[in-house]
Amino acid sequence: MALLRRLVPPPNEQLLARFARRGRPTPPPIEFDPGEFGLEDHLRRGREALEDGALGEALHHFGQRIQQAPQDNWAWHGRGDALQLMGEHQGAQDAYAQAIQLAPKEGLHHGGLANALSSLGQTQEAEQSWQRALALDPSLTWLR
Repeated sequence: MALLRRLVPPPNEQLLARFARRGRPTPPPIEFDPGEFGLEDHLRRGREALEDGALGEALHHFGQRIQQAPQDNWAWHGRGDALQLMGEHQGAQDAYAQAIQLAPKEGLHHGGLANALSSLGQTQEAEQSWQRALALDPSLTWLR
């Protein structure tokens, strides 16, 4: 057996995986049934997807929640978080601004906006948003 292992090397796992995928059709994208979840489920599933790094899925769930309950400031905040992580800083800024419009006294929304503004190079506006965030919730120093 030892002689056989020296003569025949172990298989290259990456190469085998490439051959296994060759010729297989690409699976269709997962389609979500908007009626499958309740309003709160979309928000919860959006946060879970965001934590798992499934940003497209997170955007889907936050979008469903916004479509069904456009006044939900946390759905807008979640959308901003997902867009920010995707590098879509302008979209994130817009989403956080909507969250602030719906809940102006929520410091976390101002902190999200500050991060988006900072990513866009708007440092003066970002600093002002940070000041508002910290004035509303002094515990947000970890977010900066």
